[in-house]
Amino acid sequence: MDIIVTLPAKTKWEEYQKELDLVLDGTTVMNFKVPVMPKCVAGDNCFLVHKGYVVGFMVIVGVSRKEFTCSVTGKKWSGIFVERSGPFYEIVPFPMKGFQGFRYANSAALLEPKLKLQIP
Repeated sequence: MDIIVTLPAKTKWEEYQKELDLVLDGTTVMNFKVPVMPKCVAGDNCFLVHKGYVVGFMVIVGVSRKEFTCSVTGKKWSGIFVERSGPFYEIVPFPMKGFQGFRYANSAALLEPKLKLQIP
């Protein structure tokens, strides 16, 4: 089941792009903390809201409860995380108010006319 998450308002896209670049080749993952275990599995999509717009998505590679230290910030994290890796697929942005946690999404409805890039 696909989900939508919101990038925190204080996060600048340039900073986030650095994390996206680190996971582009699929050898590492980026984590998004969620309050409860979502009903998604590897291969589902995780859409991203940034500054009031859905801007794209990544493929989910796992969901797990874990503890780790962020390799970018050095911050220690603990909890439930949606794990994503590989390319970030940009779409033509469309408005959506940001929110905490996650929401379930219908990819077909979200993507229909909005793809910027060809998805393999």
